[in-house]
Amino acid sequence: MKANIFKLLPAIATFIMMPVLITGCITVSVPPGQTQEQSKPAVTESAIFTFAPIQVSPQSLVAGKPITVTMKITNSGTAAGTYKADLYIDGVIITSQNIAINPGISADATFQTALQTAGHHIIGIGQQTLDVTASENWLPVTIKIDNGQMDGCSPVAEGTSLVSQMAVQNNGNMIKLAAPQGGFTISGVNIAGYIKDSTYDFNHDPVIGGSTWVYGADIAVTEPVRQDFTVNIYGDRRNKLYSGSFQKSLFSNIPSAVTVPMPNINVSGDFYIEVLTLNLPKLSTVGGWDHDYWNRYVVHTWYHQLCIGYENSNDPQSWISDGGTAVPGFYPTYNWMIRAEGYQSRN
Repeated sequence: MKANIFKLLPAIATFIMMPVLITGCITVSVPPGQTQEQSKPAVTESAIFTFAPIQVSPQSLVAGKPITVTMKITNSGTAAGTYKADLYIDGVIITSQNIAINPGISADATFQTALQTAGHHIIGIGQQTLDVTASENWLPVTIKIDNGQMDGCSPVAEGTSLVSQMAVQNNGNMIKLAAPQGGFTISGVNIAGYIKDSTYDFNHDPVIGGSTWVYGADIAVTEPVRQDFTVNIYGDRRNKLYSGSFQKSLFSNIPSAVTVPMPNINVSGDFYIEVLTLNLPKLSTVGGWDHDYWNRYVVHTWYHQLCIGYENSNDPQSWISDGGTAVPGFYPTYNWMIRAEGYQSRN
């Protein structure tokens, strides 16, 4: 009998395990008077970050100047957390910082940086972006004392040489200007003027025009026309800072303003600009009437001369000059229309 019971045990075990294999679970009986406690899902506390728009100061951005980039981050979760804020400029990561924020608290991600070039840029922190524009680091400045009204021109600067009165004169048109506070860099000299030409005037003057007025061949052989002019810049102590030669062909027969480039000359306080037109001087008679002389005088005086524009105003800051020194007695009330163009560094 006992042997038969032992033979039945494997079968009984198999019968008991079948529901487990079929249903995948085992029913557990709870003793009377007790209830089975229901399982609850685990609650995980976490930090949840929200972001305000990016702010940039100052309001006007200048290339190369420091700027501050700020973004407010709020932790609206139930646990403290750390946010890694990456600063990007034009898609390139510049720097990062880790910001620890308690739940329900806000904190700022603040960066000090600079936009190295002028123009449009995109600033980003994480997924937030802001489009900005930086201006040039230099503030354009024009220094002048004229009002922009050209009343006339000086074709020969009233200069007459002493070598048979037929040599190239060296008198110039000089003006005194003052640099703004903080100094000034000259990148160009703007000159109002035009070419005064006897042939052009004769052919375009309805009163006396109608034929060709040719520059006298005898004068041309004696004194070839200079095609260049010179610009000199002096410092406050009349020390020469620059001297350059330019072609008169920059000007035309119509009055206009021409800017000649300068190699970035730094000045402070008072400075002087001198323009040597290198025109032929006027002829002057020794005495008596000479018809041939008169023709030579008119043609000679007005042939391809660079005229510097002026305003007929009382201005003690303009002179006829000789090597940077004012020559008294010439054009005491004429204000040369010569300007300095350049820039100042923004503060």
